[in-house]
Amino acid sequence: MADYIVTNKRQSLAEIRQWDFDFSDDLADGVTVASATATHVPPSGSASTPTVGSISNNIVPVVLGTLSVTGVHYLDVLATLSNNEKSEIRLVIRVEF
Repeated sequence: MADYIVTNKRQSLAEIRQWDFDFSDDLADGVTVASATATHVPPSGSASTPTVGSISNNIVPVVLGTLSVTGVHYLDVLATLSNNEKSEIRLVIRVEF
């Protein structure tokens, strides 16, 4: 089951923004984030795979933008942990302009 985060921050259609996903609270002692993949699900159209940056201190940076439609967008990050377990965070982003 993914952790859902509804952010108060907004993103505009023309903006390119980095969103940081902190997996620290999901990790047992000594476990780290080994790798991660991201998926952007727009309110209409096809899903895409945004760029995942370098993971540092169990924080996964993901770059999203530019966007083509307004509405509620989902940004999912699936992390593979050093113990081969998986952890997922879903960010809910409103794009209004």
